[in-house]
Amino acid sequence: MAGPLEGIRVLEFGSFVAGPWGGQLLADMGADVIKVEPPTGDPWRHATPFAQNESRVFIPLNRGVRSICLDLKNASARVALTKLIESADGIISNNRRDTALKLGIDYESVSRINPKLVYVDITAYGSKGYMADMPGFDLIVQGYTGAVASEGKITGSGQPEVVWSSSFIDFSTGYAAANGILAGIVARGRTGKGQLVSTSLLANAVAMQALRVVDIEGLPSPARNWYENTYSDLLVKGATYEEVQESYQAAVRPVLYHCYYRAYKTLDGGLTLGTLAVHARARLLDLFGLEDPRVTDSGYDHSTPEALEIGRTLVAEFEAIFASKSTGYWIEELRSHDIPCEPIRFVEEMVDDSQVLANDYVVELDHHTGHKIRTSGPILQFGVGMPELRSSPALGQHTAEVLSDIGLSAVEIAELGGEGTAS
Repeated sequence: MAGPLEGIRVLEFGSFVAGPWGGQLLADMGADVIKVEPPTGDPWRHATPFAQNESRVFIPLNRGVRSICLDLKNASARVALTKLIESADGIISNNRRDTALKLGIDYESVSRINPKLVYVDITAYGSKGYMADMPGFDLIVQGYTGAVASEGKITGSGQPEVVWSSSFIDFSTGYAAANGILAGIVARGRTGKGQLVSTSLLANAVAMQALRVVDIEGLPSPARNWYENTYSDLLVKGATYEEVQESYQAAVRPVLYHCYYRAYKTLDGGLTLGTLAVHARARLLDLFGLEDPRVTDSGYDHSTPEALEIGRTLVAEFEAIFASKSTGYWIEELRSHDIPCEPIRFVEEMVDDSQVLANDYVVELDHHTGHKIRTSGPILQFGVGMPELRSSPALGQHTAEVLSDIGLSAVEIAELGGEGTAS
């Protein structure tokens, strides 16, 4: 079997990150994912381009899908669209509602054609509320949901900084979309009916910060106390963004994390220390010849001024100790004492990392431009079979193939191509 979703067809009316990532996840599971693109292509094809209609950011999000180019604004493309919808099991769309309505790919329209469709609608802020029709992107939703403030990053000129390492909201939304298709298909197996599944950047941004969002009645967190009792005072006093962040970060990060679960500068680089477990913290203290009653005394009160002073002292001592030796020295020393740690590395190292390559987490593929492409591989490995890995498609590469699959004649396909609706 070429993946557990072999025989399942999903149409992806997606662009940028969230929709295409959901489609790629399903293709990696064996689904026939057909990416329906306008004549100009997914806008992501034109960001950081290296060839016509090809970009470095498009390739890693569209592996294994088939691209069909249809101008859905042209009425002559409706026959092909209808047949596509009739042939499909699911749809992923991250278009604004007015765009979907105009193109005839909204849930109401497609479900009339195929009531068994599982349709995943990705919005920015959810399908209800006053922001329902507003556009959104990962970066601005980071700001809206508190991720930027939580990170607390500030540039040298005092400007707030966003999370650049990953479009984590977009990617988590793509995971949700793929799960929505799978859950909907399972439900259809019981009921025989399709359904509309909704997810959003906002939903996933909040969920990704679940450990911070949780609020227990009568037991507010230190960060909640700060927000309700300190933040307004800072605003009244005209505090700068930097001053607000300094105050906020002192309250928001768990005190023990200040020294036991964080990154450290070393003599020649840096490392990340992951001593979440009490026994790992105890081993670290023993290695350093230090004491911390917050770790060794289970009944110790962490809120006292004495405890806070112990924390500040240990942070300074830990920083000085780690800065005195190289990263390599500390990794060997910490691991020899079973203390979780890793060096701070660059993501560019992952394409040659032996552990990554041993598990096919980075794969090399032939691209239609003639280039060898190294990109992230499937996140799931199925013991009973995997689909053949294929690089991202050229714009409209599979148009004739797919239209033939759904029953259009060579003449009809040629007519569509002649009108600029297929390529």
